[in-house]
Formats: sequence, C-alpha cells, structure tokens
Amino acid sequence: MHKIGDNLIYGSNGVMSVVDIREEQVGDLARSYYVLRAANGRSESLVFVPTDNERLTSLMHPILTRSEAESLLSSPIDTAQIEWSDNSRARTEYFKRIIESGDRSKIFAMIRAIYESGLRREESGKKNYLSDETVSQRAQKLISTELSLVLGIPEEESAKLVEAKIKA
Repeated sequence: MHKIGDNLIYGSNGVMSVVDIREEQVGDLARSYYVLRAANGRSESLVFVPTDNERLTSLMHPILTRSEAESLLSSPIDTAQIEWSDNSRARTEYFKRIIESGDRSKIFAMIRAIYESGLRREESGKKNYLSDETVSQRAQKLISTELSLVLGIPEEESAKLVEAKIKA
C-alpha cells in the first residue's frame, strides 16, 4: 500500500508522487483512488489509479534507492535478455511491456538493443526504425528522470550518464 508523499514509477508515466488517496463517486460506484502527479512538478495533471485495480496498481513501482541506482549504472548491460522480433508492431508491444515491468536493468538492455540495431542498420545505409527510436527516447527519459531524483543531480547530467552507459 502506497501512502501520500511516496514517489514511485507509474508505468511509462515516469516518476510520480502520491498526492492523495481518496474516494471518488462515479455514478453509483464509490472507489478509492491513488491520486498521482508528476514528481518533477512540470505538470499539474493528475492520474487517478483505482486502489483495487490489480492491473493498474501493478504498474506502480518503488523508485530506486541510491545504492540501487549506483549499482545499475555500474553493472554491465545484458542484451541477451531481450527477445528481438523482426515484426515492428510486436517489438513495440514487447518494449511497452518491458517499460511497464519497472525492471530497470531490462529497460537498459532494451535501450542498448535498440541502439545496437540502429548501428547495424546505419552500416547498411538505413536509418533506425522510428518506433524503436521513440521507445528508446521515452525509456531513456524515464530512467534519467528517476536517476536525477535519486542521485540528486540535474536531469541533463543524469541523461548524460544514461547515454554513456548505453554507448559503452
């Protein structure tokens, strides 16, 4: 159970803060909701997550601790855990599930796999798939935002750490 003030990762929305837990009446049904807002304060938009919806609450993951973040940055990336599909639509859906899983090492592996695919395509005179680039950029943003918060560094600096790790 999350509480007001908790920071967490919510699916592909990134780092969110629990700003309230309240009952809302929708028609005849009263439900309890987690009320989330982007932790970086850049958006006033709220996300309502029913506390009794297992599928949606399963997308809520605790943010990394400082030691977990440092370990993540210093550990090698294992792209062997990524099952590459030649079907772009299936691959995009698979990548979405990886992001929603909250498994940061697998997210890093996915980003590296996309980067390596882009290098191979570039060698043959082709550009990387736009859908892959979009997923990669979104995942890098999610990771760098979390690392910025956890490590207490500006997002620009954490983005450089993520990029360096992917290209290492």
